[in-house]
Amino acid sequence: MPNLQSPHWPLLIDIYFFLVGLAGGAFMAAGVADIFGSRKDRVVTKVGTYLALLAMLPGPLFLIIDLGMPSRFLHMLMVPKAATTIGMSAINIGPFHIKPYSPMNMGAWALLGFGVCAFIVALTLYLEDKGGTINLAPVRGAFGAIGVALAFFVAAYPGQLLSATAQPFWRNARPLGALFLAIGASTGMATIALILSLRGPEVSGSLAKVRRAYTIAVVLQALALIAVFMAVARGPFWSASRAGLLTSGSYSLAFWVGAVGIGLLAPLILEVRDGFFQGYRQGRGMVAVASLLILVGGFLTKYVMFAVGQG
Repeated sequence: MPNLQSPHWPLLIDIYFFLVGLAGGAFMAAGVADIFGSRKDRVVTKVGTYLALLAMLPGPLFLIIDLGMPSRFLHMLMVPKAATTIGMSAINIGPFHIKPYSPMNMGAWALLGFGVCAFIVALTLYLEDKGGTINLAPVRGAFGAIGVALAFFVAAYPGQLLSATAQPFWRNARPLGALFLAIGASTGMATIALILSLRGPEVSGSLAKVRRAYTIAVVLQALALIAVFMAVARGPFWSASRAGLLTSGSYSLAFWVGAVGIGLLAPLILEVRDGFFQGYRQGRGMVAVASLLILVGGFLTKYVMFAVGQG
């Protein structure tokens, strides 16, 4: 087996990728509520947009701390010409290149664009709440649509980035992008539901819609997780042996108890018992418990996927 260098990411980067996915999921929910929801669902748009913006804010700081200096963070966006591979297409901006063929470079630009869209949409909502006379709906709609598209990308991007590496487990786990997208959707909407559960009965209708949506996202998360294992099982022995660390090895407790039990089975059982098929009983305590379980389970799922591929 070739000696492949492992990334050995610190916990700070795990948290960063988790927050990016959560931000993407929250903004997607906000966009859907803004386009298809009723007037009462505006609360989902507001909470989801503000949440996405807040979840994105620590990202640059986390990356700068991990990289060691701000200039290295800027190089994720624009690479010096001297560092660009000869013969590869690039966009020239002064002494720098933008590399559209680089997953890292494009991911950094997508994150920047998503952050800008989230900020502008949040600003329009704030100005409208302040009673401004200017109609900002067209601006919110335009940047919201772009932001939702970028939200899909940034939520799935870490999984696709891992699949493009030389690490055997990640390279063979092609559905990681779908898994991370589902985790972003479930955790983003679970956080919105957690916040709405602290509000009064006036948001009960919107809360029920969010609960149904995050329950469906958890089901999709489970299916994507199964797809990851099926893809890895078809790969070479080394890749499959790494997956064994999740099912019966050093990460099995975090995987079975955390990712599967806490993150998937427990919230699904709670949602079904609280009336997913018959109409919710509006048990706000149940919402808070289910939301927290989804958040913990989503983080642990990403954590073990990052960890098992770095050996």
